Amino acid sequence: MLCIMWSANSSSATCCSFLILVLITANCNGQDNHTLPSTETSPWLLVADPPKLERITEMSPYTINLTLTYNGEHGDSPPKYATSPQAFRFVVKVSMSNHQTVAFRNNQEIEFEWHDIADANNNGSKNLEITGQVIGYVSLNFILDILPAVAHQRNDSIAFESIPVLSGYLVTVVRASDTLDTVFTIIMVIMAALNLINMGCALDMAIVKQNIIRPVGVIVGFVSQFTFMPLVSFGVARLLIPDSLMGFGLLVIGVCPGGIASNFWTLLLDGDVNLSITMTFVSSLAAMGMMPLWLWLLSGFFLPEGSSVQVPYVNMAISLILLTFPLGIGLLIRRFKLSLAEFLTGKILKKFSVFFIIFIFALGFYSMSHIFILMDWILLTAGLAVTVSGFLFGALFAWITRLGRPQIIAVSLETAMQNANIAFVLLKTTLPTPYSDIAALPAIAQIIMTTSILFIFLGINFFHKCSQKKCMEKEKVKEEIETISSSGYRNKGYCADDVTTVVNPL
Repeated sequence: MLCIMWSANSSSATCCSFLILVLITANCNGQDNHTLPSTETSPWLLVADPPKLERITEMSPYTINLTLTYNGEHGDSPPKYATSPQAFRFVVKVSMSNHQTVAFRNNQEIEFEWHDIADANNNGSKNLEITGQVIGYVSLNFILDILPAVAHQRNDSIAFESIPVLSGYLVTVVRASDTLDTVFTIIMVIMAALNLINMGCALDMAIVKQNIIRPVGVIVGFVSQFTFMPLVSFGVARLLIPDSLMGFGLLVIGVCPGGIASNFWTLLLDGDVNLSITMTFVSSLAAMGMMPLWLWLLSGFFLPEGSSVQVPYVNMAISLILLTFPLGIGLLIRRFKLSLAEFLTGKILKKFSVFFIIFIFALGFYSMSHIFILMDWILLTAGLAVTVSGFLFGALFAWITRLGRPQIIAVSLETAMQNANIAFVLLKTTLPTPYSDIAALPAIAQIIMTTSILFIFLGINFFHKCSQKKCMEKEKVKEEIETISSSGYRNKGYCADDVTTVVNPL
């Protein structure tokens, strides 16, 4: 599948240079540049009620009550708008850190009359209506423009003064319902279990035992999975993703173990399924210790000091059960109903695997479509970089250790494909909504790029098999024709016309 012709020395030098560059960049960017609040006091004050708008649901309107007050200027010469406020208009304009998360139902300019501002009972409040569009968080910034009240200049007049009155008003948006996610998870678990039963029918325990006794492939997969992938995910996050929350999400997917999807793709791409399943089982066990280690070492580059990362041990154990229990059922079928096992393996396994992957990808694409508006080229590039690096490094390492082509395919896939469910659960338990959803965007981008590449490989593999099959059929026909021509024997499968077309009439 992957033709690797790199030398070991040049690849090692490239990896070292890459890691040095990452560490230098991490040290340079390790301290965030925070904007310090201004120590100057302003006579203008904008009060928002509620003080922040958290966890509003998508597509539902919400109202922010705004009250603008003026406490007077200190000094001998007050400004003109204080002495003759009737000559001015007081317009509060709203800007936001991104234009995707929320939308305004009314104008982003709220005009206050002077009697509203001077009302000591705060009865002159104005309403700002917003609607959540997609999960995420956004900061609203309010600036007061003091404009001349001349009627013909109402639309194009220049502000006499612009004063920031409220900055960093937080709005967070969450999903209206998680029902679709729940349905998607249930369907995925059922279909994965059924297909794992089919794979268990094809599993050869003698080969699995040999992989454990002579664990070259398992060790190669382990090193690739828990040394290269965490480091390359960390490096790509530091170099390409400016948002620390999203960088943490890419790190999390990089430290996760392999998932059952790699087993299905190994089957479809003619890799060593027995080795793939063995590596998945070993990496799932090893992740109990390797995930906390890498997160302890690297999460501090992305999360504030004192943050605790919750490793989902229960979900990791469930993943192990989901892998081993259906495989055990398949092994029992192979042991006691060999004819059924051969039927499932020969007629059902690959077809169901193709259907499972396409169905799950389409359903997952639909269930996540509401956040695709947040996907940009940086996230897709980061996901592509991690995926391609995983494929190439796994294949290169397996090739260096003299593994065969099926084993190279299995190691390459196991290296690049992580158990995304564990990553999503870890982010959900570590970060509140919607921050966990935003942090999951790089993981989703990586899944999209990985699956796209694998579908390309699947198409290439399919057409290669078809061309090989046609070549074999042509060779077979050619051999039979040559046999007929040389011996005079006439195969019943050929008619007289066929024979005459190939025999030289002269």
